[in-house]
Amino acid sequence: MLTAETHISLFYTVALKGNLALLPRLFTFLSRERATVQGLSLLVDMGCACTPEAWICQATDGRAMLVAMDSMGYDAFHIGARDPLYQAPHIVEALQRLIVTRFAAGPWSVLVKRQGVQVALANGAQMARAAAELPEADLLIGLRYSEQAAVQAEWQAPQRRLLFDCGETHAQIGRLDVKIAPTAPYIELIAHRALTLPDHTPPHPTISGVIDFVQSEARYAERKRRRS
Repeated sequence: MLTAETHISLFYTVALKGNLALLPRLFTFLSRERATVQGLSLLVDMGCACTPEAWICQATDGRAMLVAMDSMGYDAFHIGARDPLYQAPHIVEALQRLIVTRFAAGPWSVLVKRQGVQVALANGAQMARAAAELPEADLLIGLRYSEQAAVQAEWQAPQRRLLFDCGETHAQIGRLDVKIAPTAPYIELIAHRALTLPDHTPPHPTISGVIDFVQSEARYAERKRRRS
């Protein structure tokens, strides 16, 4: 149960579309941004991390990006109707067993526990189900990715709920800030803004190494597929 006012910063990425080369610089940037947060910091990918046009996605059926991003400290990967993996639940289920990051997709939800606060992350279309399965959550965040950005906050005793749609035209990287409290008004939206990755941001060497490994495995899978 929430006992004190808490500030939560939700950082997100969306529509990375198979751009593996971006991840090392993106990790450096997000790590710096999250280090400035006074309160709780969460990181989610809102969807479309892969696209059929990207070779890395073709070679691995959309797995490679999420495997690489798994090393970046994400709290959840959202998969919605606009995501190619939405049509391949068997791949998502297999990935669930291989990576640390949990999915806020379909029937899957995530419960993040930090500093005495419990935040649940779920698919925006499955909020009622997640609320029933995770009644202990101090805040339930439903994730959605559609054409227009939208944020709706409400108090449904005994739970605070936030429906967040980052919107395809808003930004590839963003931040949503919200405040939750044990007394009325219980939940308050602070800000939603786009973030820009500076051109001079250096790549993080650990993530660069992960990318090299993922690309090597993808090329092997591609060659194997062509021979079969």
